[in-house]
Amino acid sequence: MTRSRAVELFDRSAQDDLLQLRNDLMTVYREISAEDPRLFPLRYARTVPRRVRATSGHPRGTAEPQVPVLLIPDGPSRASVLPYDVLRRSMAGRGLDVLMMEHRGVGLSRLDSRGEDLPVTAMSLREVIGDLLAVLDHARVRQAAVVGTGYGAYLAQLLAIFHPQRVHSLVLDSPFTSAGDEAIAQQALRDLYWEGNDPATDTTARTLRRLAQEGALDASRAGPVVLAVHEHGGPEAVRDLVDLLAVGRGSLTWTSVRQVLNQTWLQSTPYVIEHDLTARIMHTELGRGHHADGGPLDSLLLEAEQARAVAPFERERVDLHELAPAITAPTLVLTGSHDLVSPPSIARDLAGRIPGAQLLEIRGARHSMLDTRSRILQVAARWSACGTAHRLPEHAEALAALPVSATDLALSRGLQIALAAERYSPWRLRLESAWVERERLQRERARTDPRHHRGRIPPSERADPV
Repeated sequence: MTRSRAVELFDRSAQDDLLQLRNDLMTVYREISAEDPRLFPLRYARTVPRRVRATSGHPRGTAEPQVPVLLIPDGPSRASVLPYDVLRRSMAGRGLDVLMMEHRGVGLSRLDSRGEDLPVTAMSLREVIGDLLAVLDHARVRQAAVVGTGYGAYLAQLLAIFHPQRVHSLVLDSPFTSAGDEAIAQQALRDLYWEGNDPATDTTARTLRRLAQEGALDASRAGPVVLAVHEHGGPEAVRDLVDLLAVGRGSLTWTSVRQVLNQTWLQSTPYVIEHDLTARIMHTELGRGHHADGGPLDSLLLEAEQARAVAPFERERVDLHELAPAITAPTLVLTGSHDLVSPPSIARDLAGRIPGAQLLEIRGARHSMLDTRSRILQVAARWSACGTAHRLPEHAEALAALPVSATDLALSRGLQIALAAERYSPWRLRLESAWVERERLQRERARTDPRHHRGRIPPSERADPV
């Protein structure tokens, strides 16, 4: 396929061509909404299992998975069909029958039957739950092991509460549980990098406060950058970047991260992430950005800016904190110890509310096992489908040792390279080379010039420190 042809396939007008190239994509026609009976094509991918390899990570001595897996990614603006192709094939190699639905308003489920965008009024949690049920019905899946990440975990809980007969088991990865979660995450970021309440980051926090006081950075707009660097590089990367800023370096990396974040939140990439239609769910129904306060390290700044495009948040439609005890499906809650998007305290609280739920906290992991530690998520999905996920917490250390996902590894290494490039910039390397050369010449002069007794160099000829 030529490059021009590949680009054409990502044009909305060529969507049918893309569908014809795929044999794993299914279409179910759904009402646009309860008030609009017109139909639109809702797409989902189904990847059937292949022969299970000996190293597939399933419990020794157990039967094959009892049910298919319904995998719901984070969102609501994130697509599932194209970004997770490789993941679904890997899970099929582990013997899993995997279904992934496009969130309505995104990717291949964005257009109505006439090829026009779905109306914004059709974007609601009630309709999304109906979409999930329609996919299960169309796929003839009576029960599924439901695996949700972030917003997907929120939907998984709703499905288990209001349609328990369709849920065999639950895996809730980096779960979103209420509009108040973002305030918890915001405070966790400030505790770590502004207040310095953790000994591992107190020096970094102190330096950030000093830089803000000196006017070297705008603390009220620094939150998204600090959060992104933490999520892809951990506390060490944040420390390195802040240390560079303290000596007049690091501004290129800082600005680059900020620009990428602005593009990610305020622009869309077709078939990957599309914010415009789904903003109504994210902000009006779920309240994302509602707790933005403009204070230091406000991690909700970008969400708050995007929320201005839709109706204001008033209240949540359901109270998951109150309803979670009604969940009867066997539940495993996954969290990363370094997650600052959905901090571990949220997962611990959720596991305490769901009867019999098991908590699996992965040391050193950050937000979304689906995107950053997919090997762990795959094992959890299979064990859940086998009915043995309650045993996974016993293997927390072994799971933590599994490698990070390739995409996250690439982002982490890219960040490391950017920081190294600023630390050892060509300008600094030239200065250091000149200093070394000057020292060499001075040592040679000391050996040949009688004025330089015993190698001592007159103060007027000594090299300036760099």
